[in-house]
Amino acid sequence: MDRFDYREVEQTEYNLGDTPSLVILTTRNYLVFNGAGPATLTNSEFKDAAIAMYRYAEDIHQLAAHSQALSWYRDYVPYPLSVYIAPNGQYTLLIKQPNFTEPELLTQAQQADHDATGAAKQVAYRRLAEGTEVQLLTQGPVTADNPVWDTLATFMAAHDMKRTIEGHREVYLDNILTTSAEQVRTLVRIPVNATDQGDTDYPIARN
Repeated sequence: MDRFDYREVEQTEYNLGDTPSLVILTTRNYLVFNGAGPATLTNSEFKDAAIAMYRYAEDIHQLAAHSQALSWYRDYVPYPLSVYIAPNGQYTLLIKQPNFTEPELLTQAQQADHDATGAAKQVAYRRLAEGTEVQLLTQGPVTADNPVWDTLATFMAAHDMKRTIEGHREVYLDNILTTSAEQVRTLVRIPVNATDQGDTDYPIARN
């Protein structure tokens, strides 16, 4: 059985290039945690939630491999952690789950986690759509003076793309718990209304 690796199969969705691209993401399964405060590891709730999200994603990976309840299974590399950061101080942590997984796998993982923090107990399994977003890769902290913002703004203006909601998403292609902050590769995504999706001069990923 071939192992599904999103880094190889979904390269356009997780674009490592140096120019912006568009992602159109339909309804999928996710681990979800909603919190408030700084979306950084200096925020103890955010850190506890991130630890739990990574752990439960791997637990589900292991549980799915041996579950008798799933109609089918394919070995896979767990998806990366991402966070949607709203301007009002709210944030949502997300880790995509394969379509064959089920909420019961998260329940099993949480029941086996006897040292679960308050944040870990609030991790939920949801189906949702991220929608349409423009994205660009950067490395290091995503600060206000990071050039990624100007590049994305110029790209959006050139292609008549308008923000649909405030805030942005950060997709961490490296584990933020074990990788130096300066080395973490992040896809910065901004929700947009892209009117032109026909013959374009930029990559489009649909999933």
